[in-house]
Amino acid sequence: MGIKVRNQIAAIARILVSAPDPSSLKESLRVLFEQAPSPELFLFASKWLSEKTAEILSSQAIWADLKQIIADHPQHGFALIEGKNIHDIPSFYAEINRVYMSDENWAIGSLDGFNDLLYGGFGKLSDADKHTMIWKDIAYSREKLGVAVTLQYYRNKLSTGSPYNQTYFQQKLTDLQAGKGQTYFDIITEIILSHNKVGWIY
Repeated sequence: MGIKVRNQIAAIARILVSAPDPSSLKESLRVLFEQAPSPELFLFASKWLSEKTAEILSSQAIWADLKQIIADHPQHGFALIEGKNIHDIPSFYAEINRVYMSDENWAIGSLDGFNDLLYGGFGKLSDADKHTMIWKDIAYSREKLGVAVTLQYYRNKLSTGSPYNQTYFQQKLTDLQAGKGQTYFDIITEIILSHNKVGWIY
């Protein structure tokens, strides 16, 4: 039963983040309605099947329902990242800390810290064997953590008196200016994909 519930929550998330066409959304909800392994998922599917499809696609209420299901089943290891909360590098960490570090008295604020978080041992992932990150509105996050933000990030690392490896960050800056380097979002992606126990729905 637990695996089925987890799979169905993941299925709901995939439906919502992919912004499907109306017919495929209705079909996915119909399948969920027929196969729902828990009363909560049955009620979720039943409720949204009765709504007009256009209203579902434009509604935040369906996301609120999904958040509640995730909150009610912490044992399944889901977390929802609000992509539109991310406007730059500091707000990326603010969102990560909101989602993963709310029970800690300290916060992460670097790529190394984000990588350490996904290994587990502290925050929401302290005891997780498996975890799934649902990233809503990821295209917005990707744009905001794109080339412009990353160029400024590297320039800050190269500022006068900076303790960072100047040769390393100058090469990173040069590569990005030449169109062959990674954006900050690309680096985040690489970190997430390096963790086998972390699933990613976006």
